[in-house]
Amino acid sequence: MNHELPPQTVTAHYLEQRLPQFKGNPLIEALPPPMTDESLLEALTLMPDYDPAQRQWSASERLMMLGTLQNFMVPMLKHTELCRALDSMLRTGYVGRAPKTPGHAAIFQSIYQKQMAGQTFAQTANSRTPQISTALIGLSGMGKTTTVQRWCAHLPKVIFHPEYNLYQIPVLHVEMPSDGSSIKGLAHGILQKIDELIPGANYYDMYAQRGRTGADTLMRGVARVMNLHLVGLLICDEVQNLANSKKGSQTVMTELVSAANDLKVPILFIGTNKAAKVLGTDFRQSRRSSGQGIAPWDRLLPGTASAPSEWDVFLEILWQFQWVRNPVALDPLLSRYMFDCSQGVIDLAIKLFAAAQARAILDGTETLTAELILDVYGEEFQLLHPMVAALRDDNLELLNQFDDIAPLNLQQHLEAAQRKLNLLKSPLFSVKASDETFAPRLSAGLQAMGVGEEEATSLAGEVASTNPDANLATGIKRAAAALSKPQPVKARGKAGKGKVVEVPVNKFDERPNDYRRAIAHAQANNVTVLRQLKDFGMAPRLEDVIDL
Repeated sequence: MNHELPPQTVTAHYLEQRLPQFKGNPLIEALPPPMTDESLLEALTLMPDYDPAQRQWSASERLMMLGTLQNFMVPMLKHTELCRALDSMLRTGYVGRAPKTPGHAAIFQSIYQKQMAGQTFAQTANSRTPQISTALIGLSGMGKTTTVQRWCAHLPKVIFHPEYNLYQIPVLHVEMPSDGSSIKGLAHGILQKIDELIPGANYYDMYAQRGRTGADTLMRGVARVMNLHLVGLLICDEVQNLANSKKGSQTVMTELVSAANDLKVPILFIGTNKAAKVLGTDFRQSRRSSGQGIAPWDRLLPGTASAPSEWDVFLEILWQFQWVRNPVALDPLLSRYMFDCSQGVIDLAIKLFAAAQARAILDGTETLTAELILDVYGEEFQLLHPMVAALRDDNLELLNQFDDIAPLNLQQHLEAAQRKLNLLKSPLFSVKASDETFAPRLSAGLQAMGVGEEEATSLAGEVASTNPDANLATGIKRAAAALSKPQPVKARGKAGKGKVVEVPVNKFDERPNDYRRAIAHAQANNVTVLRQLKDFGMAPRLEDVIDL
């Protein structure tokens, strides 16, 4: 039957379990065994396909290789602890929920009774806090979601049990609505995700009914579908979005965790520090009592020469991936600048390292220096300066203002670098004054700007002879500056009340329709450009424009 299943679905194969509470439960027996320490480290490790010989590749190829750092990951203690906790939550949550057992049937019965009584999950829950759930809270850019996704990758998305004719979803990963809108917004997200996973499913249309279904009814439908497809672990990402809810985040949170308790489905909440306010005191207390608590993921901090920290090890490994032609060893000064500019935020450190290499490749220095790192941080990461400063000062009040700020996308930096590289290959930059085509090209460009042929040829020859290092881009700038410079010749003109004044004659006077002529004369006559445009008849009347 395997050939009839979609690619993301596998047919269940059962492994006998040693733990008594897991024995005979097909939902647990169909899961892959827990990863060993070695396989877990291998699954979490993500490094580029790197060879030092790549440093001799073209600039364009090396910029593309820098993009492979986007998924760079070095396993740390917090990563392995999280994966162990998730594996335990998944298996423990399936206890008492095996198909065709009283426990599984009791959940359906509970949902039905609530429907008949018109009750919500929160109204009948014995506890408003999840029993075997936890939260992963921390700064943006510390790899929370990436780690969870790497762990989820070792599990089948859907397991089909032919004996029971049931589809099992081990993990369901959804994001909270960006506006924290409501229970309905979350329910819609869950139904749409299940529709993507289950062959032929159409639960969104069945239960959402184009938005006409009430929140309580919709949530009961979601609960029924989650129980039907044996969801083992619900991962709710971007929990801080609930703080944006106009109706209050507690309503959504209470309904969600109460439903999860009834379904016996554990939940992992993922969010920034702002999410801690949303989760509330009751949830934090339950984490401590459940034994599934995960410490907040804070930034990494430097160690000492005798006792290196995880930051030091991470940076030492990252530093090996240099595509500049003149690589340098990581010394204390470079390490200090990397920390000062990233404050131990993993994602920011990776992007800073890649952006600095891109700059070195483009400007031809082909090496990393402390000054370069500081310049790149100052120019390309300005958006993050307030957040980094708050981290540097350990200002918790200020940090609360930046809980949703994530480091810029690495691909944006590399695309910008690629555009600069392409621009440098353009004739505007590559054709130098020493090239015999320089003067004709510059003259043609000036003529396109409205300069007469004779004057354009003269200016182009002058720029070529006096600026041997100029390219076409700088040549046009120099020629434009020469054109706009007033000539020493004076001409007599009349001002108000018949007073005679001397006005500088500008080369633009030879081109009566050139608007730059009005700018030059406005400065000389000390009047506004608009007034001068009107005096020259170059500013049309509004009614004339409207007629056009």
